Amino acid sequence: MTRVSPTAAVTAGIMFGLAGGLVAGTFLMAPSLAANPAGNVGDKLTVAESELEVASAQANSADSYIADIAEDTVRGRLAGKPVILFTTPDVNEEDYGHIEWLSKIAGAPSVTRVKLTDTFLTQDSAEPLKALAASTLPAGVQLSEDNRSVGTHMGELLGASASTAPTTLTSGEQPEGEATAEEPGEGDAGDVESAADTDTETQTAAEPVSQEERTLVFGALKEAGYIDFEGEVPASAATVLVTGGSDGRDDSFRVTQYVDFARALDASGLPTTVAGRLPAAGPDGLIGRLRTNQKDALTVSTVDSIDRFYGRLATVLATVEQVGGGSGAYGSADKTDAVAPA
Repeated sequence: MTRVSPTAAVTAGIMFGLAGGLVAGTFLMAPSLAANPAGNVGDKLTVAESELEVASAQANSADSYIADIAEDTVRGRLAGKPVILFTTPDVNEEDYGHIEWLSKIAGAPSVTRVKLTDTFLTQDSAEPLKALAASTLPAGVQLSEDNRSVGTHMGELLGASASTAPTTLTSGEQPEGEATAEEPGEGDAGDVESAADTDTETQTAAEPVSQEERTLVFGALKEAGYIDFEGEVPASAATVLVTGGSDGRDDSFRVTQYVDFARALDASGLPTTVAGRLPAAGPDGLIGRLRTNQKDALTVSTVDSIDRFYGRLATVLATVEQVGGGSGAYGSADKTDAVAPA
């Protein structure tokens, strides 16, 4: 009998307790401070700070225990399934390192990091990318003409190239009565339209992409400065987009490209998980926007709080779930199904 199931059950229980403790420790203090304005606010603040210190210490202890049992929880659960970890420029390297380590412990035969660069995020990069794609597209693969954002085209190109299933072309379908989002400050120029927060449909288009075609696509994008990676990119991989902690309020264009990118990866047939720190789960953040869109929430898995070990562990468990055909929203923010997959 495997050790994974009971350990995972224990871990899930601890995670629930941890999340509940964090929420209670943070929000139960507010009423005590505001309930009696005429009272001794200084004393109340001292008590609240003391309670927060205790809650924080307990959370740290629980997270430390989760770190101790993380290896046993994931061991062998990604056996035979390579993983591609896409990272955004603002990713925390410690967060990334632990997710990479746990993916290897889980048995992934290869874990390849592909860095999305700032070139990928410039507002005038759509046309150069389209021109590059025209010379490197695998046979039968076609980029969307309806959703022409850089994120959409990058996700379609990399997703189709990394898949061994029959490649797909993605066409956008704009919900009735909803205008297509545009770049901030671009008005109706329309050169880089956003696919974020719209629905998509996929159709089978061609035969599986060969290793030679995959190498050509990834190599050309690297040479053009859109991505950076080392080694050979595996086929038929589970994919994780690991981001930082941006709440998206000051850079909606950047977040839109990430949303489009994740959506296009998922539409290509690759198991797709997006993981980041808690602020990214806010309403304007990458994770928050994916969770708000009903269709995305049913297909793309999301994990917040990856600065905590329970979030890092949840990322790998969510990847396992994606490989098995499931999805979910995990972490300690709003709109989650649980702290981690059971």
